[in-house]
Amino acid sequence: MIDTNKIKSMLKKSEKLAEIYGFPLNLGFSGGKDSVVLKYFADYYGIKYVANFSNTQIEQYKPMISFIKNNYPDVNIINPNKENSFFELLKKHGLPSLFRRWCCEYLKHSNPKLKDYSVNIMGVRGEESRQRMERGMILVFGRTKRAEKQREKLKATFANTDSQIQCEGGKDKVNIYPIFDLTEKEIFTIIKTENLIIPEVYNSCNRIGCAFCPFASFHENLNTIKTHPNLAKMWLKTLGGDFIERIQKNINILKKTDEIGLFYLYISKSLLTNNKINSGLLYLNDKDIYGDTGYTKFKQFLEEYLK
Repeated sequence: MIDTNKIKSMLKKSEKLAEIYGFPLNLGFSGGKDSVVLKYFADYYGIKYVANFSNTQIEQYKPMISFIKNNYPDVNIINPNKENSFFELLKKHGLPSLFRRWCCEYLKHSNPKLKDYSVNIMGVRGEESRQRMERGMILVFGRTKRAEKQREKLKATFANTDSQIQCEGGKDKVNIYPIFDLTEKEIFTIIKTENLIIPEVYNSCNRIGCAFCPFASFHENLNTIKTHPNLAKMWLKTLGGDFIERIQKNINILKKTDEIGLFYLYISKSLLTNNKINSGLLYLNDKDIYGDTGYTKFKQFLEEYLK
């Protein structure tokens, strides 16, 4: 059963915490099903917020911006500066992974254009991954003992629907996830019951996000190459030159690969361990019964869609 009292309590406390910190409450709106449901509850309970969509420019769903403008016109579209674009950040921070998702951190959670917001509410749910479940429903930025103490204090306060937000010291950057406990089934039930508008792409899939996301499967990534060839070209362009040279200095087994091979290893989830890298490289180097190497076959697949 959906605990709407807890959702209401978390939203009200988020609003109060933003008031204490002296900044507007930011509702991080992605346009996906979870953020649509979060916005519905915030509106239903009369929460004062400013909704912002951080345009990563690598969205899988191409019409996302027009979808938001047409259906949720009160949401601000926040475009990144060139130096904060995904591919510039990729050069700086390296390949993202399941365990190092700097892309979400810099493009969404810590977007410099959102620096005037201290408290953020987002449609993150624990069911989505083990890492998210372990992280919990409150995130206080910073690795200091004071930040960790503040996180535990806020976590306890938000978990108790009867407790009230008191004046807190400091101006922390805080992310709060009011629909953290909802399941995917419950999300779709709310959408259907309340006639909420979500992107039509959900007719054929259960999740949308960024192209070549670390969470996407190899099959999804191959489809993304077909549907987003220009983004695939940008990946290859960024992975070449200095980028791959830096990686080759640190990982000897990658000395004989190039940007196409590195792109394959990334989208096939072969960069998590040395054994996986080896198996991925073996696929790229081994000959099949026709005499073609795996590398050649993958390169031909790329060329077919990157014309």
